[in-house]
Amino acid sequence: MHGDDGEWIRLDTLLLNPDSCLTLDSVLFTAQEYGPVQVVLQWGSQNAAPLYLVTNMELGEEAAKWYQLRMHTETFFSDQKSRGFHLHKSHTGDPIRLARLLIAACLAYLWMIYLGVQAHLRHLVPLLHRSDRCDLSLFQLGLDVLHHFLEEDLVILVDFTLPPSFLRPHLCVR
Repeated sequence: MHGDDGEWIRLDTLLLNPDSCLTLDSVLFTAQEYGPVQVVLQWGSQNAAPLYLVTNMELGEEAAKWYQLRMHTETFFSDQKSRGFHLHKSHTGDPIRLARLLIAACLAYLWMIYLGVQAHLRHLVPLLHRSDRCDLSLFQLGLDVLHHFLEEDLVILVDFTLPPSFLRPHLCVR
């Protein structure tokens, strides 16, 4: 981080106590002096070390709030990429083609979630996965259901409507 006096400052040299938050405004970041950005240093009592966020959001607290929701986004991206559709291997550079690919992938993602829920509701999980615990996301389970239906030449369920009971506590939702 570039300080007011022209010197570069490492974030881990700033003193911060557990259960505290420090927001730094108008910071230039990296050797290319990217910014100005906000830097949020937050150290929750449950964490072993502070968290450093660099954001273009106006409110540092808002950035910290959104960061807490990152696991949902990261799961989606990994399902679209390495754990699922492997979109990162498309090497599509054309924005229009990429947009069309993403629309199709998102619809397929919703369908796989639907199939994953159906696997639970129709008690198919023991046929597809270990019975002592569930460590698959609904997306991964949906892919397994689709594969099973194709292998067994079964009628494939195509729908995007989930029953109201799909969030029952016994479901393995990640």
